[in-house]
Amino acid sequence: MKKIFLTLLCTSLYLNSFAQIQYSDDDNLSYPQVKNLSGPRVGITFVTTGQLTRDLKSELGLNSQFISQFGYQFEKQVMGDDKIAGLVEGIAFIGGLEYGLFLPSISGLFGARFSSGYEFAVGPNISLSGATLVLGAGRTLDLGNLYIPINIAWVPSVKKEKTRAGQTETYNTGHRFTLTIGFNFNKR
Repeated sequence: MKKIFLTLLCTSLYLNSFAQIQYSDDDNLSYPQVKNLSGPRVGITFVTTGQLTRDLKSELGLNSQFISQFGYQFEKQVMGDDKIAGLVEGIAFIGGLEYGLFLPSISGLFGARFSSGYEFAVGPNISLSGATLVLGAGRTLDLGNLYIPINIAWVPSVKKEKTRAGQTETYNTGHRFTLTIGFNFNKR
């Protein structure tokens, strides 16, 4: 009896889920397009004084606070209308190539883009200094079949503790500011 009741309940729920779908004969309906705005990015990062700059100097011999960035941004523009649209972004960078270094970082961002081309996003960042938050803002220039995104991102300094020889040391990692520019073609 339990099996029959469970089977009828599941069948009823399954068939009821189709009742929510509505069809229309109107061919003039306009749905917002999902845009794929992925593409290569190049930029430069400025690292403020902190444990990260000390580690880069002592462990890798890097004396500069400026680091080049080369990477790729995976981006989807979803939801919304002509005035505002949601963004989902994944950004992978390799920094320090001009110094012969391999400094990877990965970010995942969620945000919004306005019809003016201005955008903002926030999400997690993982790099050699650890995991933290990243905040980004910028503008995407729409040049017909070519989009040119110009963005600035800020990874705030994080207070951390390190224990050596029984002593606990508190330090700040240092802020990171990154300016990037890229391009992607319109794939309509």
